[in-house]
Amino acid sequence: MGEQSAVDTVADEMAVKSANVVVGTKARHEQFGVGSITELPTEQDANTYLVNFGGDVGIQRVAESELKLEADGAADEDAKMDYAELARKISQSPAFVPGVLLALGIGVMFFTVIRRLYGLWTSEDGYYSHGFLVPLISGYVVYRWWPKLKTIPVKPFYPAAVLLVALVAGTLVANSLTIIGLLSLLLLLTLVCSVWMLAGFRWALWLSPPILYLAFGLPLLSSIITNYTNPLQLASTSVAIQLLKVFGLNTFQVPNEPTTVWLDNFMLDIAVPCSGLKLVLALMAFTAFFVMIARLKWWANLVMVAMILPLAVFINGLRISLIGVVGNAYGSKAGMQFHDYSGYITLIVCFLILFQLARGLGWKN
Repeated sequence: MGEQSAVDTVADEMAVKSANVVVGTKARHEQFGVGSITELPTEQDANTYLVNFGGDVGIQRVAESELKLEADGAADEDAKMDYAELARKISQSPAFVPGVLLALGIGVMFFTVIRRLYGLWTSEDGYYSHGFLVPLISGYVVYRWWPKLKTIPVKPFYPAAVLLVALVAGTLVANSLTIIGLLSLLLLLTLVCSVWMLAGFRWALWLSPPILYLAFGLPLLSSIITNYTNPLQLASTSVAIQLLKVFGLNTFQVPNEPTTVWLDNFMLDIAVPCSGLKLVLALMAFTAFFVMIARLKWWANLVMVAMILPLAVFINGLRISLIGVVGNAYGSKAGMQFHDYSGYITLIVCFLILFQLARGLGWKN
């Protein structure tokens, strides 16, 4: 028994030493009773070395290594084939042709909304400068959820066409009256109903969040913009004044002009587009994105939502105050140039803050 134990110990030591042989390193043959030093330039040579000088243990190690490489190669091949297989399944699905026709029909019915989106997203005085990100984020959410989505069976539910016909009728009325907000809402509902009809209820249930997320890039929020612009305008002005004082600048406000702030060498006019509502809408979109992909606990989601308004007011007030600092120090032209580009900077800053907040609240991936 003692001799057998000693042999096992030696075999284990040889296995450890053999496993430590890597490509491009020098291995001492004397570990196995050979005194010379050999260069192992390739993985094949390393495996040969293990077989020749590692005995049965070396052969076992090589076999395990080759099996692992084959398994990794098969996994990589499966990953490469996944998208091709997906495209094949989609194109051969009985719902493919109806889906294409339905997509074309939706494009025609809602062209009144679709053609306005570029102007909506690029308007300097608008509230949707984040709009270009919305469809990209929606698609990314679907991509992140795809491992689960692809396991859901496709079961068309053609009775949903009754609801789809009703939505089409509503769309015709809204188009005739050019009610853009209603058309935007009908577009979202039509997309959800189309998925339900072509793929089934479970697909519609899972895809509803990324579809409804598109609302952040559509002109749906006109009433909110109208009702809450002025309060946010006043709040952002107050924050900016306090920060300007912290920066050591003198501020003066004319009575009955609460959104106009005079500095020594510059005047700040916090107009409606600078109220902070644009940032609030962007933060709502970013927060919804993190809620969908981070899968935080319910209280963490509430914290994320509760941060939207105070973060927007503070960051917007900081932006306004920095415009004042630049304008007061370097002139009106420099202040206006900083004004034009600082809006994009605040979007990035807010996104990073929310990202770190989500990580701090438990988002691991």
